[in-house]
Amino acid sequence: MSRAKFAFAAHPDAIADLRQLPEPIRDQALLHLQDMVHGERVASRLDGRLEGCHKVVLGAGGDWATHRLVVQFREAPPTSKHSREVYLVAAGPRLDYAVYRSAQNRLGRTGLTVNPGMAPAQEASVRAAQEARVRAARARSARPPQTRGSAGTAYTTASPGFAPTTTARKAR
Repeated sequence: MSRAKFAFAAHPDAIADLRQLPEPIRDQALLHLQDMVHGERVASRLDGRLEGCHKVVLGAGGDWATHRLVVQFREAPPTSKHSREVYLVAAGPRLDYAVYRSAQNRLGRTGLTVNPGMAPAQEASVRAAQEARVRAARARSARPPQTRGSAGTAYTTASPGFAPTTTARKAR
């Protein structure tokens, strides 16, 4: 096995997320994380509130692309022998964007302008407006279902530190 190119760290709740994944998905997630630490696998860039994060698409059998990992490639602590680290922010189902909401909350990127001293009614109004914007954005970005071939795992070269040895396919 190759030597690790990156250090690894995880948000404490992300470890709990991994434990809650179905066993085949969890095994796949751990292999993906190991490959990323060794610089052998990459992830797709995210934008918007999760700018600077990357996603890894997970799934097994007929449930392909049902789960995601959200990771960051960031500077490692000074005590590390590596200069960069793979930081697991969240792991979980993609359904209803659950894993992305978890990642936003853990990184403090919810986008809500709720102040600690705000009245409950005003806070509810801000949250309702935010949900309305999210629903409108989802409605605008609805895509027809795509059929997936049986080509296997898809990869992308969007992550830092990736040196492709063969032609890579872009993940969806």
